[in-house]
Amino acid sequence: MLEEAYFIACKLSISVFPFNTCAAEAVGYRKVIPPFLDPNLKPEDLEYGVSFASAATGFDDYTAEVSNVLSVSKQLEYFAHYKIHLRREVGEERAEFITRNALYIISMGTNDFLQNYFLEPTRPKQFSLEEFENFLLSRFAKDVKEMHRLGARRLIIVGVLPLGCIPLIKTLRGAEGCDKSLNSVAHAFNAKLLQQLNILKTKLGLRTALVDVYGMIQRAVTNPKQYGFVEGSKGCVGTGTIEYADSCKGVSSCSDADKYVFWDAVHPTQKMYKLIAEEAIASFVTNFF
Repeated sequence: MLEEAYFIACKLSISVFPFNTCAAEAVGYRKVIPPFLDPNLKPEDLEYGVSFASAATGFDDYTAEVSNVLSVSKQLEYFAHYKIHLRREVGEERAEFITRNALYIISMGTNDFLQNYFLEPTRPKQFSLEEFENFLLSRFAKDVKEMHRLGARRLIIVGVLPLGCIPLIKTLRGAEGCDKSLNSVAHAFNAKLLQQLNILKTKLGLRTALVDVYGMIQRAVTNPKQYGFVEGSKGCVGTGTIEYADSCKGVSSCSDADKYVFWDAVHPTQKMYKLIAEEAIASFVTNFF
């Protein structure tokens, strides 16, 4: 229902990029997970999983506002609508079974810092960095409680990337290697996120796991060969140091993206996402079976 669809469907993807498809493939689930808002979505597809994901969103609804994407609050509204349609299709009992046994993957947080707190003036005027982190954690807890109310019981959380290792950030900060100050922000937040997740796990009776995407990408950047990469310091597109999103249009790319940790100056390559997805599945197997 919310973010990944493994066999028992559904996903609440609050994530970014092609991660949900990679995770589905990692468990042998070859079918592409359709967006809930896909006009071609068929009723019979509902029990096999849908995605509510919206790239560039975050725990803070203001992150979605500045990026003009769906907020988590809106995604959860769609989740509730999904359940209504699912009940109509498979019946109350089957619908409850699906929602309670589905695997939900939440992958966000990076843009709360990069697109929100460190870029826009609104939140820094309201919160210190520590206060903002606590605000994000309170939003996370609120959202998980709502997911639980709607039936979610098994959650995988993908933590925040090592912000200081993102090529664009290194360029803007004039850093030769990863920017240590920004990495410390991400590392500290992930530790708090895990602590909050464990509290919710105990309080709500959830089965949970946190994917260490921070550690994976940091290792891939500092030692690319460990994961079969050649280049970890810049992206495949253009110079690899400044181009991302719309600025990639009309720009040439490298001949083999699988040799790169990053596709553009911000986003990892499909190969890197697949490695993260495999780690998510390993966490799933370790913690849920």
